[in-house]
Amino acid sequence: MWQKLILVWSIVLVLNISAEEVGDDCVPNNEIVDGVCTLITDCEVALSALRKHNYHTFQRCGFNGNYEVVCCPRTTEKFGSSNKGKLTNRKAEIECQKYLNSSLEPLNLHILEGEAANLGEFPHMVALGFDRGNGYQFDCGGALISTLYVLTAAHCIINLERVEPTIVRAGVVQLGGNTFDDDTDYRIAQSIIHPEYSRSLKYNDIALLRLQKPVSVSSTLNPACLYTKDSDPETPLTVTGWGKTSNTQNLKSNILLKATISAVNRERCGPHYSAWRKLPRGIVPEQICAVDPDGHSDACQGDSGGPLQVSENGDSYYRVVGVTSFGSGCGTSTPGVYTRVARYLNWIEGIVWP
Repeated sequence: MWQKLILVWSIVLVLNISAEEVGDDCVPNNEIVDGVCTLITDCEVALSALRKHNYHTFQRCGFNGNYEVVCCPRTTEKFGSSNKGKLTNRKAEIECQKYLNSSLEPLNLHILEGEAANLGEFPHMVALGFDRGNGYQFDCGGALISTLYVLTAAHCIINLERVEPTIVRAGVVQLGGNTFDDDTDYRIAQSIIHPEYSRSLKYNDIALLRLQKPVSVSSTLNPACLYTKDSDPETPLTVTGWGKTSNTQNLKSNILLKATISAVNRERCGPHYSAWRKLPRGIVPEQICAVDPDGHSDACQGDSGGPLQVSENGDSYYRVVGVTSFGSGCGTSTPGVYTRVARYLNWIEGIVWP
């Protein structure tokens, strides 16, 4: 009889704590307020506590089959240390460390003058090729974030022409010809639009492209890390692309160009876009604004989907902060708007590193 009662009580308990699912936001404990429901096998900090103490101190979200779903901290302090650790449990951070451990040092990192990028300076930068019946046209950019996935803008895929990109050109700074090149081109197997994106609005402008085969990693071609902080970077940002180089003429660059810009807070950026019909909620936290203080350098048409990136950890590698989305003109004092990658990490990680 007691065994039956215990069994019934256990079932009731499991049902009561299964209100949250993997990927839901949660509060790990009284000391850590930012967490995400994660399989315990994927929560390194909880596993580490179990190995050392046979228990962990994080709230339980429920169960997935026989596995506990734990409220895993997004940010945490290192156990036994007063130093605050980095985001150790995010898939994006784990994969980033793998890239740093296995990748060759990028080439030609220190360029004092000029806007032209050098080969290997942005080894994650790719161009999206559209076939409109007269050879490939490279009208959008993207960032390689794994050997099989490219991060880009949703509006590069859902466009007025209804022509999706079919290839990416990678590992180059000079675009070259408009025919398929086995040495640099990779065919796209699947386009994955963020489920909340709508062409009638400017929100959730983010997408993933799955390649037919993994890229061949080298010093001139390897994935970028993702910037996992919600806060705006305080150091200068870099935007890259093969887009327009003139406000008055339809001139596009055949050489990868870079521009240095700075993040702008929403209070300063929002008024520039207050009357936009496609921004009924104004500039939202899922977006980040950036501008050249001198009003010269900027992203422009053709740069869409390309990365807004930062190098701030002392390891000479770029982290992708944003995806180039839209702006008001080019090379003006009006900030450009980018999709903030940190706000979409759960969605990205669930697809790229499931």
